[in-house]
Amino acid sequence: MSNPAQHVEPIDALSQRLQALPEAERVDAFKRVFAAAERIPQDGVRIQKALLRTFLDFPRSQRVELFDFAYAMAERRAPGQDNIWSELANSLQSFSFRSPFVEQRYQALLVRLASIKVSEQAKLIPVLSNLLRYFNKTDPRVLERYALLREHALQLPPSHQGASVGMLANCVQIFPQAEQFAQYTQMRDWALSLPDEQWGIALRYLPGGLEALSPEQRAQEVTLLEGHLARVPMSQRVSAAFGLLKCHAFLNDVQAKRAWRQGLNLLNGAGEAALWDLLIQLRSDWVLSELSNFRWEMAVGEMTRFMEASQFSEPARARFQANIHWLRSEPIIFIETGSSMLR
Repeated sequence: MSNPAQHVEPIDALSQRLQALPEAERVDAFKRVFAAAERIPQDGVRIQKALLRTFLDFPRSQRVELFDFAYAMAERRAPGQDNIWSELANSLQSFSFRSPFVEQRYQALLVRLASIKVSEQAKLIPVLSNLLRYFNKTDPRVLERYALLREHALQLPPSHQGASVGMLANCVQIFPQAEQFAQYTQMRDWALSLPDEQWGIALRYLPGGLEALSPEQRAQEVTLLEGHLARVPMSQRVSAAFGLLKCHAFLNDVQAKRAWRQGLNLLNGAGEAALWDLLIQLRSDWVLSELSNFRWEMAVGEMTRFMEASQFSEPARARFQANIHWLRSEPIIFIETGSSMLR
C-alpha cells in the first residue's frame, strides 16, 4: 500500500472529467456518456451506476432532468436484465425529501419491485428501506411502506434475504419508541434463521438497529450477536466486521472495545488485504475520522494487538504505521474501494 490517498480508479477519473467541463456542457456530456454505456456489453451497467454517483456534482434543478433521463433508459431494459434500480433509488438522497419529486419517484420504484428479477429486488429493497428514514416519520405512509418492503423481503428466497433483513432492522427508529425493540428483535430473529452466508450479509446492516434500543437492551443484543459471529463464512467477514464497527458511536467505551476486538477477530487467518479492506471501508464511511482521540487510540491498540496475534510481517506493520494518519483523515470525494487501494 504505497500511497492510497492518491489512487483514483478509472471510473472515478471519468467522474472528475465530467466535473471539469463547463457547467453548460455537463448535462449533455452526462447523457451522451450514459447512453453510450448502453452499447458496452460487459461494463455498461457498471459505468451507468458510477455516473449516478455524480448527481451531487450537478445543481438541484439539473438532477431532476438527469434522474428522469436515467430512469427512462432503465425502463427500456427487459425485466431479466441487470439494471440500475437500486442506484437510482440511492440517488434520491441528493434531493429534498420534502419535494413531491422524491415522493413520486420513490413510489414508482416501490411499485416496480414486483416486476424485476429476484437479484434486483434483493438490491433495491435495502435501499428503499434505508430511505424511509429520510421521510417525515409522522407520515403514515412511512410505516405502510416498511410493511410492504418487509412483505417483499419475505417473498425472496432465503438465499437473497440477508441485506434486506439487515436493513429493515437498521431502520426500526421510524417506529414509535415503544415499538422499536419488538420490531428489531423480529428482524434479528429472522436474520438468525437465515443460511450462514446471508446471516453474514445481514450483519453489515443489522447492528445499526441497536441505536434505537435502550442501553440495557443494547448490551444484551451485542452479547447475543457475539455468540453467532462464528457462523459468518470467511467470504462475509469483512462485511460483518464493518457492520459491528460502524455502530461504535452509540456503544459505550467497554462495548466499543469489545466490538473492535470481535470485529478484528473475525479476520483471523484472512491476511493483511482483509484488514486493509475493512479499514478503507470504515474510512470511506467516515467511521474512523469521527472517532474521538480516546476511541482512536483504543482502536489503534486493538489493531496493533490483532496484527501481533496474527503474526503480520514487519513490512505489513510498517505499512500500517505509515498510513495511520491517512486512515483517520476525512475521505476525499471520489469512491475508494477495498483491495484496489492496495499497492
